[in-house]
Amino acid sequence: MGGFFGTERVPFDLFGPVHLATIGALAVVGICLIRAGLVADERGRRHLRLALGLTILLLLLARHIWKAASGLWTVEHDIPLHLCSAMALVTIYGLWTREPRVLRLMYFLGVAGAVQAVLTPDSEFGAVHFTFFESLGSHGAVVIAGVWAVMVEGYRPTSRDPWIVFGLLNLYAAVVYPINRLLGSNYLYLIDKPPGPTILDFFPGWPWYILLIEPVAIGLFLALRLPFRNPAAG
Repeated sequence: MGGFFGTERVPFDLFGPVHLATIGALAVVGICLIRAGLVADERGRRHLRLALGLTILLLLLARHIWKAASGLWTVEHDIPLHLCSAMALVTIYGLWTREPRVLRLMYFLGVAGAVQAVLTPDSEFGAVHFTFFESLGSHGAVVIAGVWAVMVEGYRPTSRDPWIVFGLLNLYAAVVYPINRLLGSNYLYLIDKPPGPTILDFFPGWPWYILLIEPVAIGLFLALRLPFRNPAAG
């Protein structure tokens, strides 16, 4: 069965016209939303946070409903244990509470993790399909929310924050790994590389890509900290 909501698997055109146009549209929406948040009063910002959080939630629910209706939902693939799925839930909570510790996760894990998913989405049904737009929409919203945390909410990363987030990420991986072994799943891609093109394709097979991605992760976190580094403090 093909079509926008079909289940026929189609090769994905990475950085094709649809992919690039969708990335461009997300960038425009993000810039407009951040600018609106910067000039709005607290009531306006609350409405914008609510709209962004509801968008993420509705996109996630829509994907689960589609997969269940199509007979594709499985415990091995669809529990929200992948980093971006977990961060979507964390982001919804962070937009609601604005808790500083959650804003920290939104910025580092949301931006670093979801940007990669926007650039190399896991879209086994092609670019003109519901799951493609849901994936880029939800991941793009998580990135926008991470930028919102620093631009609008005023979160300022400290020198310790990248290392705290790095430690939490590894702790999360340590929890998910035995779950993968129990379920026969591949959450966080701790058992095997993703099927689609990702940065992991540049690394050797398991378990080496897991070890080699560690310096990449902390490097990304430190890079995200750089705009907020105080030169006078060293």
